[in-house]
Amino acid sequence: MKTFITTIFLAAFAYGCTPKPEKKNHTAPAVQKHFPNTLMNKKFHTEKLIGLSVDDSDHTLIDAKQAGEWVGNTIRFKDNIHFVSAYEAWYGNDCFTTVFGRYYFVDSLKVRFYTDSIAHSGECEAPMEYTKSRPGLDLYLVKGNDGQLQLNHKPAHLKN
Repeated sequence: MKTFITTIFLAAFAYGCTPKPEKKNHTAPAVQKHFPNTLMNKKFHTEKLIGLSVDDSDHTLIDAKQAGEWVGNTIRFKDNIHFVSAYEAWYGNDCFTTVFGRYYFVDSLKVRFYTDSIAHSGECEAPMEYTKSRPGLDLYLVKGNDGQLQLNHKPAHLKN
């Protein structure tokens, strides 16, 4: 009986010590190098929400201070790590989608975005989606020919 209990104990111990596969969680790494964050504490108007999908859209950033009142998509760089991309309107009969996430500068022009969660309210109210397992989205900060700031999927020197 003692041998049986010892065998069970050793089997349980061995099973408990084996590494378990973990769900890959794409977290933004700590700042590897200090590149100037030119987006911190700024708000921009955009054509589409940033971080909602990983399509190959480029995003023109229109400075909210210059644009005045706005109904549409915005991105707010809340601090040096967090962003909120949302549909904004001053009336309530609409579908409001908000993307919460983190960003950091990989180099002076390349920005990596991680989506943490997506909220839906108004006409399309739904439970919060938690999306930390999504891979990062790399966008390149460039100035367009018209002088507008853009976040593009390709660096400026690779654009057609």
